[in-house]
Amino acid sequence: MKLFISICFFAVFILNAYPGFSQEEIDISGKKYILHTVKKGETSYGICLEYKVSQADLKEANPDMTAVLKSGTTIKVPVKKSMSELKPEKPITKSVSTQTEYYYHKVSKNQTIYSIARQYGITEKDLISYNPEISTGLVIGKVLKVPVKKVETNESIEQPSTKSEVVKSVITTANSEVENTRQTSTNELPTSTFEKYKVIPGETLFSLASRFGIEVNELKKANPSLLTRNLQIGEIILVPKYSSSANANKTVQESANGSFAEGSKDIENVNCNPINGKNQQKYKVGLLLPFYLQGNENINPSALQEGVLLNKIDFSQLSSHLNTGITDTLAASNEINIDSKAESFLEFYEGALLAIDSLQQMGMNIELFVFDASNKNMINGLLQLDVFRELDLIIGPVYPELQESVASFAAKNRIPMVSPLASSGNYEENNSYYFKVNPTKEFQIEQTAQYIADKFRDKNFVMLNMNANSNSAEAKLAELGKEKLMAARQLKKTNKDLFHEYNFQTQGLNSAKPLLDETGENIFMIPSDNEAQVSVAVTNLNSLAENYNIVLIGTSNLSKLKSIQTENYHHIRLRYLSPTFVDYTKPLVRRFVSRYRETFSGEPSQFSYQGFDVSYYFLSALYRYGKDFRNCLPQYPMELTQMNFSFKRVTPMGGYMNQSLFVTAYEHNYDILNYGTQLSNPK
Repeated sequence: MKLFISICFFAVFILNAYPGFSQEEIDISGKKYILHTVKKGETSYGICLEYKVSQADLKEANPDMTAVLKSGTTIKVPVKKSMSELKPEKPITKSVSTQTEYYYHKVSKNQTIYSIARQYGITEKDLISYNPEISTGLVIGKVLKVPVKKVETNESIEQPSTKSEVVKSVITTANSEVENTRQTSTNELPTSTFEKYKVIPGETLFSLASRFGIEVNELKKANPSLLTRNLQIGEIILVPKYSSSANANKTVQESANGSFAEGSKDIENVNCNPINGKNQQKYKVGLLLPFYLQGNENINPSALQEGVLLNKIDFSQLSSHLNTGITDTLAASNEINIDSKAESFLEFYEGALLAIDSLQQMGMNIELFVFDASNKNMINGLLQLDVFRELDLIIGPVYPELQESVASFAAKNRIPMVSPLASSGNYEENNSYYFKVNPTKEFQIEQTAQYIADKFRDKNFVMLNMNANSNSAEAKLAELGKEKLMAARQLKKTNKDLFHEYNFQTQGLNSAKPLLDETGENIFMIPSDNEAQVSVAVTNLNSLAENYNIVLIGTSNLSKLKSIQTENYHHIRLRYLSPTFVDYTKPLVRRFVSRYRETFSGEPSQFSYQGFDVSYYFLSALYRYGKDFRNCLPQYPMELTQMNFSFKRVTPMGGYMNQSLFVTAYEHNYDILNYGTQLSNPK
């Protein structure tokens, strides 16, 4: 571990605003609209004044429009006809099959033709046919026309004039089973308490519950048939608008891109315009890490004094350490010994210091307070300090069991709080000021199952049975992986004989050979982190890999099992999803490693990268947008050393969780590669 100290004043650059798009007039179902790209800070009222239309007309043209307009989104503004143009018209009646209605989709980073087509339930060929210019590639920011899928019918109906009316036409075609479910639920719930939703491929009860901010059992209660079966592609289900576990007085509206607008004034009034000019504001930031400093384990919260606390660590020589380097030592300062348990957190702190130093050189003024947050008594004492109420950002504590009082304090005082390492704890579910950097295990399971369905639906697939408890995470991964894979295969009408379940412990090695494809890839999945079970499976798979093309899908924990040699994973081409990946070919990573070596005379660890990424991202957001930057993060991408942040609100009234995972792949040539970023599906 190394020496470092804490308070200092630092800075960061202001990023350029994203460019907007020119207006375009279009014709939809006989009505003319102007496509308007929302600028930062614009409101629906201001747009109505600009185009001389009523807010009711604007809402009718954009039924999914939320109360808070997001910068960069595209909305339709109805073109008002002059009096001379107004003529009586006969009702238009046409078959649904002859009508073409469009969604308008703005291309964002990392999206592909395939992902956009899949999002809207159309083919890649259809998407290209309506947007020929994308045949040579997508351009970020380009607005695409996406045809609305309609159900073929011979009935003559009045031509729909809005997207919501088209959806109504589709809903009327639901099968009798769904109709029975709808009628049963309607008798139990007033129609104003739920909305109808059509299930698309890959969705599960878990993903829908997370998306709409409700519980799985609430979905099942609204749709009794789901008590005994899984979701079916294309069926119409009822989604409660209010969750019994949330504040029923808050109205939630689902926006077109799957985020939520809520009635909370502190959210609605957020302005995501970057601060103009040179920002001279001083921002106070608290960093809470478990340094396990001697004497703090028996601290008396009622007697804690700020001067005594801050004297524990010397804050006076940070710049000299960053400029001249320091020696490798376990003494923090003033000859205070550091517990060996703090080693990883000191490395996190070192990464944070480099981030702060970079921000200082770019102009940001930060007053950094570093606290030893090793136990509840210490934390309860910290919360009594006046300086804590003055903080603009809190990073930490690390352990979920120590976060409860800090999270409550942060929410009460409207201070954004970042959980920098832990994936457990559920404070983001009901605290709108809470940010979870590492996605939950449940989310990683969900995305691993989706990755399997997306990438291997046409491959020979073998699910390894691990005799796990039916309620365990392993069992959930196996069940969800199978469910999503079979749903994808049903959609593509893939050969059912390409799916098998197998157990090496009970069936041995030889019985597996007749199941394998001799010429193509054979995808095995280990839904377990149990070292003994994984060891048996990896040994057998390495034997099979001598004669067959094997790919192993598992969890990120497999790479941490000490009894399994890494070369075995390369032999069977292990793949897993993880929130972190260090690409040593990236210029940013190379600069960070060089700076770390120069400053701390050592090699950075995963914690060092994490400290840099978390500190740099949130501090620069604080400088760019000001103290309430929460709703601005979805439009704030940034290159980092080992993470890719994509923060989304987890419940309508809750906080945010990073929903970006890397696909890590071990290859035969002993390379460990990043096969792309898996993001939660936009809805």
